[in-house]
Amino acid sequence: MISVIVPVYNEGKYLRQCVDSIINQTYKNIEIILIDDGSTDDSGVICDEYAKLDSRVKVIHKQNAGQSIARNQGLDIATGDYIGFVDSDDTISPDMFARLREAIDGVDISICQHNVVYPDKSVPCSSDGGVDTLSQDELWEEIFGRLNNAVWNKLFRKELLKGIYFDPDFAHGEDLIFNIQHLSRAKSCRIVKLPLYNYYKRGDSITTGKFTRRNLLEISSKEEARRLIAEIYPAMISTADKYCYRARANVVRNIYKSNLASEYQPELSEYRSYILSHYPLVKHTLKVKEKIEFFLYKYLPFAYKILAKRYR
Repeated sequence: MISVIVPVYNEGKYLRQCVDSIINQTYKNIEIILIDDGSTDDSGVICDEYAKLDSRVKVIHKQNAGQSIARNQGLDIATGDYIGFVDSDDTISPDMFARLREAIDGVDISICQHNVVYPDKSVPCSSDGGVDTLSQDELWEEIFGRLNNAVWNKLFRKELLKGIYFDPDFAHGEDLIFNIQHLSRAKSCRIVKLPLYNYYKRGDSITTGKFTRRNLLEISSKEEARRLIAEIYPAMISTADKYCYRARANVVRNIYKSNLASEYQPELSEYRSYILSHYPLVKHTLKVKEKIEFFLYKYLPFAYKILAKRYR
């Protein structure tokens, strides 16, 4: 059986289409765990409605504590041999879990591709419909090297997740930390090269919404990832260094883009020292546009600030 964990917080507008897409899976041997994380809209009522309609639906109502703790509660009560995650404002293809369940036979984890859906358009991924088997080294490159680190396009073996939880200290990057810990145990993988998950990019998420101090967690999560990589898989430490550098570059750019430089002067000073000192270490791993951005940041700050405000 597959346990599908869905953290829910004030997603009444999108929740029904999400749960419908899980209930209507061609793979029927699933339990659907809806964790109402203290919603103040009608999300909790909707969860209870589905529990009455389908015996496979379990509902937990709890005080708001964040997505990580909600997912952890789902992990604690899940009874399936396999674990999947779906975000409550996304949808999945009818055969997603059937394909992932078939693909995981003989390996430790299965992964599918995904579409990115914006309010005004959908960006489908390039897919050939095949299934690739990855070694442990290739799996590390796929999840950490390419940052294919969301948990919602994957099927995990529950036995390999024992004692692994989402860290509530990372509202940004919790999936990455979770996956790195899992990769310390996983040895092989299959990728289903079909976009079976629909990821909706909305304007109120931590990555797309207004810049706040929560966005600084991008840096701390990448530093924690680097610490784990140094312990678990040091072959990828140069990639971890690149992500630590890039996290600071992203944060600095977004501070200027949001016209918040005066509010974040101490952080900007700290990040500038880091960026200038670490650039030689990661230069060979950066894209051309990142190298241009660094040149402007170091030598032409006025031009850099103009670029930051226009960056998309």
